[in-house]
Amino acid sequence: MSPEQREWTGPVTTRLRCCVCGDDTEGADDYVVLALTAAPSDAIQYLGAHAGHLNGALAAGFHLDGYPEDDR
Repeated sequence: MSPEQREWTGPVTTRLRCCVCGDDTEGADDYVVLALTAAPSDAIQYLGAHAGHLNGALAAGFHLDGYPEDDR
């Protein structure tokens, strides 16, 4: 992936730290953003994650397509 493609342009202005490992996600090829909502509020909380780490935290049988599970 080229450096130009690594620039984050998602729903928040900068990349967030990984909510699983706590490390910086700058330049990570597997960066994903999660949007959390809870009724009846209209508030949205965004979390960033390395997809591999998130896959490792999901229940068996659930994974993000296109991203390998974490090897931990």
